[in-house]
Amino acid sequence: MNRIARPWTARRTALRNFLLRRLRNPTGQTRPAFLIGAVRSGTSMIVSQLARSWQVELYNEDHPAAFDYWRLRDFVVIENLLAASRAPLTLFKPILDTHRARQLLAGFPEGRLIFAFRDFDDVINSARKRFYEDDGSFNPSRRLPPRDPREPVTRWMDTDFAEFSRDPLPAETTDHIRALWRTDLNLNSRIALRWVLTNRLYFDLGLDREDRVRLVRYEDLAADPEPGFRELCGFLGLAFDPEIAAGVFASSIGKEAAPDLAPSVRAACEALMGRLSQQTPALRTEAHG
Repeated sequence: MNRIARPWTARRTALRNFLLRRLRNPTGQTRPAFLIGAVRSGTSMIVSQLARSWQVELYNEDHPAAFDYWRLRDFVVIENLLAASRAPLTLFKPILDTHRARQLLAGFPEGRLIFAFRDFDDVINSARKRFYEDDGSFNPSRRLPPRDPREPVTRWMDTDFAEFSRDPLPAETTDHIRALWRTDLNLNSRIALRWVLTNRLYFDLGLDREDRVRLVRYEDLAADPEPGFRELCGFLGLAFDPEIAAGVFASSIGKEAAPDLAPSVRAACEALMGRLSQQTPALRTEAHG
């Protein structure tokens, strides 16, 4: 699609969605949903596919109305956005606020949470290319100067997790990371610990016991999108539209060789991946184990 056609297509889609929402959702009632999980876990694919439906209004993590430097704005701001929305579902992607999942559930009683996870090897490979310079310094955005060039887990260990002082992490989570931490870990292993920390929150915050939280494995949606997105739509209260599952490919699964990890870190990743995978039996098939 050329540069001239793209804005026109976006405006036409916006107009179409506006009219459909007025016609099919005349009361303007909306339900909030929040997609959380580790970075590079296929979350962009999930929200972009859901947003193909007129039923979904999306505030992605870079949307300034809902996010400040990828952090969700105050809940009163989110409530105002919800009040203005006429879509049946208003979807936010606050993955850097995954540790605040309990606050999201309490602050939005009608809300739903999607917790996405992906195989750690693919996450590490993707994150290393996306967020790190050749010298190993951390740069989360090419558009903004890095606030801190240290790899996040290194920063957390150096500051005793001060970044989370307002909303402390569970002791089980921080204790686990401290037990695995060594100053001589290579970059891949440090990135892996971030994957462990974030995904452990699904259990350490008790999200596995919440009916309003749905665990979703990226590989399941990518390999067999229609049943996965159909089930996810049911959880979100949406009518399934085949367009939501269209154009999804599994080419990114296992695309690169497994990264070099410290044995103790790889063992921790494998144990957690197995535990998470056991929680999603309805979305897994014999074809992809």
